[in-house]
Amino acid sequence: MLTLGIDLASMPKDTAACLIHWERGLPVAEAPRLGCTDADLDALIRTADVIGIDAPFGWPEVFRAAVAHWTATTWTDNANLRTHLRLRLTDRRVHEQLALTPLSVSTDRIALPAMRAMALLRRHGVTDCSGDGRFFEVYPAGSLKAWGLPNRGYKGTGPAERRRRTATLRQLRAAHPTLALPPAYAASDHGLDALIAALTVRCCATGLTTRPTAAEHPTAAREGWIQVPTAYPHLPRPKRLGLS
Repeated sequence: MLTLGIDLASMPKDTAACLIHWERGLPVAEAPRLGCTDADLDALIRTADVIGIDAPFGWPEVFRAAVAHWTATTWTDNANLRTHLRLRLTDRRVHEQLALTPLSVSTDRIALPAMRAMALLRRHGVTDCSGDGRFFEVYPAGSLKAWGLPNRGYKGTGPAERRRRTATLRQLRAAHPTLALPPAYAASDHGLDALIAALTVRCCATGLTTRPTAAEHPTAAREGWIQVPTAYPHLPRPKRLGLS
C-alpha cells in the first residue's frame, strides 16, 4: 500500500506532501515534498492508494443555507445557531472526542485551503466527502492528540518550534518503530503535517478511525468528515486508544 498525506494550503509554497510505502518489509516514508503545485499533487495522487488531506472537505450545512438565502436583518443571540454556522457536524464531534476545536471553515482563514480542496476533489471525481475509500479528510493536531502525543507549539519557523517538531518526530519513531522516517520532516511544520496525514490515512484504509453513523453519513458526505485515529497504524494487532 502507498499512502499519501497532503498538508494543503491555499498556495503551493506552503503545501507539502508525504508518501509512505507499506508493502514488503519495513514501511518507508519518502522525503517530504514541499511547494507542491496542483500538477504535483495530481501526479502524486495518481500513484497513491489512499490520500489523506489536511483541509476541510466542505462547509457547515447551516452556513451554506444562510448565505445562499439570507433574509435576516438582525444578528442572532442564539448560541446554538452561531455554533452551527461556524462548525460542521464533524468539527463538533472532534471537539466532543478530543476537546479540540478545528478551525472554522466558514469564519477562519482555513476557508481558502478548503476552496483549493474543493477544486482538487472535483478534479478527481470525489462526490462523498465523508471518506469515499480513497480520499479522506484528516486533522494532524487531532491525530497527534489521539495518539497521546503533543499537538501544539510545533508550527512556525523559530528554533523552539523546530525543537518541538524534532521531539514529535522522535516520538513518532518510538510509536512506529518499524517505520523509517527521514529527519527532514522536522524542518517544516507543513512537512510534518503531511507526514501525520500519511500515517492517519493508513489508519483510514485499515478501519482504525472514527466514522460517521448511518444517521450522520448524509451530512458528512456533504460537509466532510475528519478521520480521528483509534489506534497506531503500524500495529498488526492494534491496541485501541479508547475513542469511539
